[in-house]
Amino acid sequence: MAVKGECSCSQCGKPLIRVLWNYGKDRPMTQFFCNTSCKGDWQKAQRESLGFTKEWLIAEYHDLGKSANQIAREIKRDPKRVWEWIRDYGLDTRPRGTDYGQNFQIGHDSPFKGKNHTDETKEKIRQARITDGRVPCLKDGVHWLHHPDFADRIHPNWKGGCTPDRQAFYATSEWVDAVKAVWARDNATCQRCGKHHNTELMRGKFHIHHIVSFMVSELRSDPDNLVLLCKPCHLWVHSKKNTNKEFIKEHIS
Repeated sequence: MAVKGECSCSQCGKPLIRVLWNYGKDRPMTQFFCNTSCKGDWQKAQRESLGFTKEWLIAEYHDLGKSANQIAREIKRDPKRVWEWIRDYGLDTRPRGTDYGQNFQIGHDSPFKGKNHTDETKEKIRQARITDGRVPCLKDGVHWLHHPDFADRIHPNWKGGCTPDRQAFYATSEWVDAVKAVWARDNATCQRCGKHHNTELMRGKFHIHHIVSFMVSELRSDPDNLVLLCKPCHLWVHSKKNTNKEFIKEHIS
């Protein structure tokens, strides 16, 4: 039977009666708390004593633009725990998807690299999808993507092969000259928020945006149809938040 004794809360000093010995690990207990609130305050103080303060988190998350996953990797903590710190400090968080491309950059490997799902796991995933209603569309017992009746069917979102066309166009001297003209005209400054490119935080995070869609070939390299935006503003322009369609125009033929 566990024997209790007198002790005090490690955070507020309130007298307590607690079990003083950790029988599972066969060693004395060192920390005692009167409730979870005191325990949380004590853990916060210990964390901040290591330098993980609110000011440090603001610098990492807001000023440097790092994601919770990036910060967690650098300090070897769980990403969910870092996210809880951000939330508990009441810091403004970025919308989901803002940090795309930051989780696995050059020099970082996916935690799943070199691993494969077992057949048992694959079957569990399949059953979960079936439970959710995601049943494969079969025709004559064959998945529709492999059925001969659909061999020549074009996906409704297909734009006629614009991706290779875009890549080829971006390699032309016509596009290079247009980019140079836009950077010089806009003075390496985001035309929405006014941030300058030549700073440590923003360098390499600027995009050339097409006001009228790239699909309108005659305006692809027209400087009047191009504008310099930082990455966050470019994402905003193409988001649902841009209700007034700033920096977006429809082509009138």
